[in-house]
Amino acid sequence: MKTLPALLALTGTLLTIASAASTNRPPNILFIMTDDLGIADLGVYGSDYHLTPRLDRLAAEGMRFTDAYSASPVCSPTRAAVLTGRYPHRLHLTDALPWDRLPVNPRLVPPNHLKELPASDATYAKALREAGYRTGLIGKWHLGNEHEFFSGGRHRDYGFDEAFDADYRKINQVDKAVDTLTDRALGFIESNRDRPFMLALHHHTPHVPLAVPAEYESRYDNIPVGELHKKKQYAGMMSHLDDAVGRLLDKLDELKLSDNTIVIFTSDNGGTSGQTSNLPYREGKATLYEGGIRVPLLVRWPGHIKPGSVCNAATVSTDFFPTFLEAAGQPLQPDAHLDGQSLLPWLRGEKPDPTRAVYWHLPHYRHKGPQSAVRDGHWKLIHNIEPDTNELYDLAQDPGEANDLASAQPERTKELAAKLDTHLTESGAQRMRPNPDYDPQTPRGPISEMGVFYPKQGGTVQQVKDREYPVWFKHAESARQP
Repeated sequence: MKTLPALLALTGTLLTIASAASTNRPPNILFIMTDDLGIADLGVYGSDYHLTPRLDRLAAEGMRFTDAYSASPVCSPTRAAVLTGRYPHRLHLTDALPWDRLPVNPRLVPPNHLKELPASDATYAKALREAGYRTGLIGKWHLGNEHEFFSGGRHRDYGFDEAFDADYRKINQVDKAVDTLTDRALGFIESNRDRPFMLALHHHTPHVPLAVPAEYESRYDNIPVGELHKKKQYAGMMSHLDDAVGRLLDKLDELKLSDNTIVIFTSDNGGTSGQTSNLPYREGKATLYEGGIRVPLLVRWPGHIKPGSVCNAATVSTDFFPTFLEAAGQPLQPDAHLDGQSLLPWLRGEKPDPTRAVYWHLPHYRHKGPQSAVRDGHWKLIHNIEPDTNELYDLAQDPGEANDLASAQPERTKELAAKLDTHLTESGAQRMRPNPDYDPQTPRGPISEMGVFYPKQGGTVQQVKDREYPVWFKHAESARQP
């Protein structure tokens, strides 16, 4: 019979072995992406009204990125870039799915972009699942047939062992399904506590229409509005989201998983103008000005990231795929995530690569018309596809893009325009083409959403507009074949 000291010694040995095993286990990954959350919406990013103490604390416990970018100023292309590590224009998935937005009498014809991300593409979920991770996606998909993805088992073709979203008929009621998705995420973490997991939690908030439980909106009854943010309902949505993130962080603490879990928080594009303010940055969602593509990015990984650190590197959505692989101890797949760079060197405190350029391409009619852009160092060029003009900004001196230097610096403008054009050609980006039926005497008319609406939970395919596509759209460049 063992003595008490011997039992204590044995217990200590077992705990040491268990600790070592836990330390050797690859880190869990909790990736939280919001929908239309602006760069200035969190307290830690400068909001003068929104109360976000848990997210602010997440930043204090990890790293805050100041120059993080979404791969697109609209939803679906960014989500495709996150999943594949490729620019949306390389994928030919450059607008929000599933339809085409076609104006009356446009000068240029938008490309016939992909309406569903091919399941044959390499994804971070496939790579991590092959490495032994349990993978899950909870919340917004928006990369194809929602019903087939969630209810028909199609999520497994993209690398996700589990997938769930709230009933679409109820998402815009009460709270944008924040609580439902969070509850499901907590269950996923609980059930996979003993093995490496990768959970992508894609919230629908704060996308319009706005919705939040009354108790969250009432938190602001006695709080003066700010100069930057003034909408009490939107502010309540920020607090609701903040509490939901807090519940997840508390669960990680409860299960003693925090030290071995990478938590990432970001947004799919900039905030919607009229719903929030992206100041000091210009414009918002659906434009390639900074307010449309600069997004919050917070990363916490205890023992690996210095608490309270700040990174000024220009990062983009394509970087998550290689980051996940390297963090999991897996070899990179450069032929897959062609446009991504691992964030791990920056998370460790190394200096960013000063030679990296980041690109965008939105060849569709949106709020500001079709645009492409490149950021090279602190210089940014925006090419307005229609009209064929360039704008040049020095983001180091003018982050709000108020002073167009294209005329003052013609050589730099020419150099960056050529670099952007070369990249779009080499990446196989779809280009807009002249409309053979264009009538220069007739003003361009309103934009209509054309095509079919994918079935959602229990839904059916529906024609968005009951008229045929215009004849001139048949001249559009076809999307790549799956």
